[in-house]
Amino acid sequence: MNTLKAEFKKLLTVRSTYFILLIVLMIVVFFSFYINGWRINNIDLHDPFTLTNDITGAIRFVSFFGGFSAIFLITHEYRYNTIMYSLTSVNKRSKVLLSKIIVITVYALLFTLFFSSLAPLLSNWAIHLHHLKLVPQSIYYKTLFWHVLFYGWGYIMAGAVIAALIRNQVAALITYLVAPGTIEVLLYLWIKNDVVYLPFTALQIVLTGHPDQRVTVGITPFHAVLVFMGYLLVSWAVAWVLFLRRDAN
Repeated sequence: MNTLKAEFKKLLTVRSTYFILLIVLMIVVFFSFYINGWRINNIDLHDPFTLTNDITGAIRFVSFFGGFSAIFLITHEYRYNTIMYSLTSVNKRSKVLLSKIIVITVYALLFTLFFSSLAPLLSNWAIHLHHLKLVPQSIYYKTLFWHVLFYGWGYIMAGAVIAALIRNQVAALITYLVAPGTIEVLLYLWIKNDVVYLPFTALQIVLTGHPDQRVTVGITPFHAVLVFMGYLLVSWAVAWVLFLRRDAN
């Protein structure tokens, strides 16, 4: 519990955490309230899935920024060599790593829930203020809830495991920036339709895919979850072994 409290304190005392949250908040307000709400076009006004698209669109965008908080939480300690204090304060290194995973998980879930709820509320509020009216909306809450929550958690956790594997802040940030887009796009040219079995592509299917789209996307959202979790568990296993064996310096 002491290690867990220490990790929460680190997250809440790092300035980058609040800086990232402020940036994300301003982006969501601008796009959800002004672009998707105040300046909504006639087509979206008559689309029964407008609010659903607002939710998925917002999470697809802000989860990327949430991953930076996870990277900074882990790599700041290596950058400023404060990791020694964390490792010497407990009798097992595994406790430190597990505490970081728990803290990042809680942060990712709260981050995702907050912004996925804020985006449609802002859009709907702006539409009413502009004296417009949406058609009745079709929102499949149960399905959308776990898709959005898993995507947000998964993307932020991907940033965390990259940081745990690399430990160098600059290298971790570059890898996080390059891996989802550039690397998987280049791999698509080689493996074609099997690109759905790459981690970030699978994660994208979880958010936007549908079981009936097996022919077009290759796998269902449920199978995409299994694919992504396979990558994540293996990566954390490697990170755990390295965390136990490598020097802290």
